[in-house]
Amino acid sequence: MAKTNIVVVGAGFAGVYATKHLAKHYKRNKDVTITLIDRHSYFTYVTELHEIAADRVPEDAIQYDLQRLFNRRKNVKVVTDNVTGIDRDKKEVVTENGSFPYDYVILGIGSQPNDFGTPGVAEHGFTLGKWEDAIRLKRHIEDVVRRGSEEHDPAKRKALLSIVIVGSGFTGTETIGELRDWRDTLAKQYKLDPNEIQFSLMEMAPTIMNMLDRSDADKAERYMEKRGIKVMKNTGVVGVHEDHVDLKDGSTFPTCTLVWTAGVKATDQAKDFGLKQGRAGRILVKNNMESQDDPSIYVVGDVSLVDQDGTGKGQPQIVQGAEATALTALTNIEAKLENKEQVEYKANYSGFMVSLGSMYGVANIMGWLHLSGFFAMLMKHLVNMLYFIQVYSGYYLFQYFMHE
Repeated sequence: MAKTNIVVVGAGFAGVYATKHLAKHYKRNKDVTITLIDRHSYFTYVTELHEIAADRVPEDAIQYDLQRLFNRRKNVKVVTDNVTGIDRDKKEVVTENGSFPYDYVILGIGSQPNDFGTPGVAEHGFTLGKWEDAIRLKRHIEDVVRRGSEEHDPAKRKALLSIVIVGSGFTGTETIGELRDWRDTLAKQYKLDPNEIQFSLMEMAPTIMNMLDRSDADKAERYMEKRGIKVMKNTGVVGVHEDHVDLKDGSTFPTCTLVWTAGVKATDQAKDFGLKQGRAGRILVKNNMESQDDPSIYVVGDVSLVDQDGTGKGQPQIVQGAEATALTALTNIEAKLENKEQVEYKANYSGFMVSLGSMYGVANIMGWLHLSGFFAMLMKHLVNMLYFIQVYSGYYLFQYFMHE
């Protein structure tokens, strides 16, 4: 076999998964080298950002050092740098500090929150797309609760102590559940009546948590309402201000804390690679995860869009989807190197699990097993731990277990 350079861009769920599996497959083949490039020196478990935002786990609990993850893989080079583009003529991945030759690229640069141009979200709202967002939100909530405890004007006090989440998908519901868990601790710290700290979940659709089976979503909704969370359906937010939001029906709602979780899109960096883009800026790929423009560039994770059903929507932007795209891409790179048949992307979702705080969740496993409460939370933790098993990291599996 000729010398082969595989460059993986992005150390998210898909990038780490692909790198780990390629490294294991070619651990005895010195002709294949793998380079993993990310702007950070760590992998962030982004689906648990709400735990950081609500002060449930230490701030570094969901960051996993890439050098430690790959320290036993001598055929992997981990590079901390910002990728600025791909020179397809020279077959080089270009970074701020150099360039890396490639035979194959796996591009997994992820997604970011999509506010759909809603006025004021960028200036006055919060999102949860990266670790820094979670830290910023956590510190803001501590600040507004402190200020609210000292405020004597009833209207200003109400706005300071009102927390609004927009969007009832995984991120929105898990965030509001986790923040509600934090409520009593905050109230005690700032000598408040806990009931003064109000939580509202706003959803433009007539139902919430539409990624779940209706019976599971209804059960979750009842649990949230039982805990005092105001669930506001058919409620569109059309403007965000420092102390209130504008609603689609013309009314306003007082709050100094709006967390926007109502959509995601491809990261802005996706446009830098000269590859065809589809809905929400996602890079269009063939069924084998090759980019539509270049058979040596594979695109995986949230930034990719494989349109198998012809609707243009693409596969769900969830961890299971990211892993499936990574598996397809790495299998096809191996197939090219070993003269084997290419395979097509195949969605394989074992189920959907949503936590509503540390003690309650709902889950739909394999489409027929419905769980709630402790057993749903146990299943969610098992699925999270499974990822560390899949990327062969016993150390971080143990770290996750200890934090949770």
